[in-house]
Amino acid sequence: MEMRNSVVCAVILAAATGLFVLPGAARAALNTTLYIQGPGGSILVNTPLVVPESCTVEDNVGATHNFSGHRAPCAIKAAKDTGLISDFLFKDFGGLGLFLDRVNSIASGPAPDYPYWNLWRNSVVSEVGISQITLSNGDAFQLTYGPDKTAIIQGGSVTQSAGGPVVTDVYPRKFDVESAVSFLVASQQQNGSFGHPLFTDWAAVALGAYKGKSATASAAKEELREWLVANSVPEGSVLTDYERRAMALMSLGIDPYSGTSQNIIETIVAGFDGQQFGNPGLVNDDIFAVLVLQKAGYEANVTPLLETLPFILSWQRESGSFGSVDLTAAAVQTLSLFPGSEQRNKALLKARDYLAGQQESTGGFGNVYSTAWVLQAIASLNEDGDGWAMEVDKRTPEHFLALRQALDGGLLQAESKENRIWATSYAIPAALQKGWGKVLVAFPRPVLVQAPIIASTHLEQAAAQELQVQLDAIAEEARLLTLQVVSLELQKVRTQVALLEPRVLVYLRDISRMETFAESADARNLVSKNEETKFLSTLQESLVTVEPIVGSEFSAGIGGATKQLPWQNVLPYVVAGGVLAFLLFGNPKGILSFLQGRLSKVG
Repeated sequence: MEMRNSVVCAVILAAATGLFVLPGAARAALNTTLYIQGPGGSILVNTPLVVPESCTVEDNVGATHNFSGHRAPCAIKAAKDTGLISDFLFKDFGGLGLFLDRVNSIASGPAPDYPYWNLWRNSVVSEVGISQITLSNGDAFQLTYGPDKTAIIQGGSVTQSAGGPVVTDVYPRKFDVESAVSFLVASQQQNGSFGHPLFTDWAAVALGAYKGKSATASAAKEELREWLVANSVPEGSVLTDYERRAMALMSLGIDPYSGTSQNIIETIVAGFDGQQFGNPGLVNDDIFAVLVLQKAGYEANVTPLLETLPFILSWQRESGSFGSVDLTAAAVQTLSLFPGSEQRNKALLKARDYLAGQQESTGGFGNVYSTAWVLQAIASLNEDGDGWAMEVDKRTPEHFLALRQALDGGLLQAESKENRIWATSYAIPAALQKGWGKVLVAFPRPVLVQAPIIASTHLEQAAAQELQVQLDAIAEEARLLTLQVVSLELQKVRTQVALLEPRVLVYLRDISRMETFAESADARNLVSKNEETKFLSTLQESLVTVEPIVGSEFSAGIGGATKQLPWQNVLPYVVAGGVLAFLLFGNPKGILSFLQGRLSKVG
């Protein structure tokens, strides 16, 4: 539950006594300093106060309660008696004692937030009610108002004076990354995960962003890597599940192409429909797809990023929003990775203006999740989060997160363990001022992205023979197709291309697999030299047939290339190159020019 307005009342007590006191000295009053922070700002700062040794207070029904020994209610009554506060109200909860309900008309609130007064002694939350707190010389007694337990001195600047500690910043301004990482490590399960894959993936991003020297964190990362490698994304998952998993892998330095049994990048690319990724009614799957692919070796000015950028930009509204604070912050992180251009720069500027307009007086953006993503967007814009301080109290987005960090390092202490893991995972890279582009490790795009290679020792002789039969059939069709191209039978060519193309695509992958392991000692023996010679002979025969039409120079060029290239590579260039050249140029000379140029580059 989030706290938007904090009311801080801190009574800092300074003792004027020595180590040894005379009998009866315990009944002396204590010199104190009082701090009160209201919803609209500071009410009292560094105001002297004397707390009596004993006092009598009334509760909400007029019953009296007597206290002695410098109990905390006497400090509240002294502030009222001296005019430092206008009023207060205690409620009696029977055996539980008094409950502080109101200070200066600021009372405990109703659902859903249930704001109330929290009690602190020397920056440690009190486990007892106000009537049970006994103050000692030099203690810091604090009151904070809101739904969360929030320390006000921890993280602030504290200096010592003759009267005791003086707090110059009563709010923690910095998020404690080390304790947040410790919280995640303590939340890791024995199998290395963090429960549901959603929380596991985001925890991986958080730990990947952390570069500290914590030995426990290093061990947790290694266990998490092992889990990610061993556990694939289930079949049938939505595209964003694969995108998030790719982020998790790359954050921990695992190759998303070959580091696991799944080629995550290939799956993401398969979700591209020519204009966008995944569901055309959503933009989040496009934002994260482009983010991942940019870090996986895909260039911004080629397919599919070239087509997807306009689709993402089409979602930006006139206000600069991409639909919400979260999506806008995510879009900023992705767009910032593109090269600068007028369109991209304008979109980023509008998005920044929108985010700035959504910042609340608390310094945050409604909740810890959105605030964390905005902090990452700010970093992606090469800005400092401290520069986004509000005019009142100079509250910043990180300040918002810090106020919601519990003593165990995790966020949202009152919520479920899963939500705490999730929120804390978001906050760590945000507090480190790292956008996802800085967290994910870049990996080069392989020259050929293919399915996992079958080891040559597992390729049976029968499978190799079947492959050879298919190759022979394709070679024969290629020969006939070559004749049809030369004779300008355009319509027939187009029809056969449509029929042949699926088969070519299927068997080209098998060819690639054969080529990959062909250097092993036994692989070349799986396909007999006689069959290879037969294939090449068939190809040469087709060239001889068309030589009278297209000339001997073309035949000789092709023949020379086939001797220098692996035999598996010749067919794709002849079929695809020849047909495409005919369709592009419409004449035999175009065919010659295209194929000869293509083969010379390959050679």
